[in-house]
Amino acid sequence: MGVLEDKRRARFFYKYFSKIYDYVNPIFYSLEMRKKVVDLAEIGQGDLVLEVGCGTGFTTEEIVARVGEENVVAVDITPEQMRKAVERFKKTFFVRGDAENLPFKDNSFDASISAGSIEYWPNPVKGIKEMARVTKPGGRVVILAPRKPDNPIVRKFAESIMLFPSTQQLVLWFEKAGLNDLRVVETGPYFFWSKLVTIVSGRKE
Repeated sequence: MGVLEDKRRARFFYKYFSKIYDYVNPIFYSLEMRKKVVDLAEIGQGDLVLEVGCGTGFTTEEIVARVGEENVVAVDITPEQMRKAVERFKKTFFVRGDAENLPFKDNSFDASISAGSIEYWPNPVKGIKEMARVTKPGGRVVILAPRKPDNPIVRKFAESIMLFPSTQQLVLWFEKAGLNDLRVVETGPYFFWSKLVTIVSGRKE
């Protein structure tokens, strides 16, 4: 069991990790990867987009560039993380909340995106179903999840703080959530960490 499998422990961890998160995050999550995540959502100017697990706003920045600040709703469970994003994006609507119990009505958003959050959800299928529930028919749900790094030193540290669902697990979770037209992209920021992340995108029926 990973250190962050429990939500309470995840909140406690990020309360302190948030102080260095913006310095560490680019090692694992590059600008190219961020662009690919948002590309797969197929969003454009004026679309209303939900981001689940916004953290300090790294992916939020790319979403805002596509649809505008006022068309982004961002959720995170850790106020210390989210506070930085709130300071950066004044017109974005931020909500402290749980990915597995989203406080929104059905069919509220044109697309839903989550990058680097699902590995901390105790019930990933429920979280994906919630994202699908609040996404309009025809809209895409996009999730980025980590893969185990090839570098043994980095892998040992990473395994101590997060979970690593396989691509097969992610696809199965999307299918159980009722999503179709699935797209899978495996990528990584640097040559010595192959398949560092998996991005799965599915369309709501």
